[in-house]
Amino acid sequence: MQAVLDKAIEHYQRDKFLDEVNAAYARLRSDPKEWKEEQAERALWDRTLGHGLKGQ
Repeated sequence: MQAVLDKAIEHYQRDKFLDEVNAAYARLRSDPKEWKEEQAERALWDRTLGHGLKGQ
């Protein structure tokens, strides 16, 4: 019974976390200026992902 309860709590916490993340991204996307800044930052990170790696 404890294992079932632990698994249910873990599932609930994971779902709650993902709901909060989705809500935060929705708020971010609703602000065009902030969303544009987010996209620019992602583009910067994308350029650094393979920096310095050879043969990949």
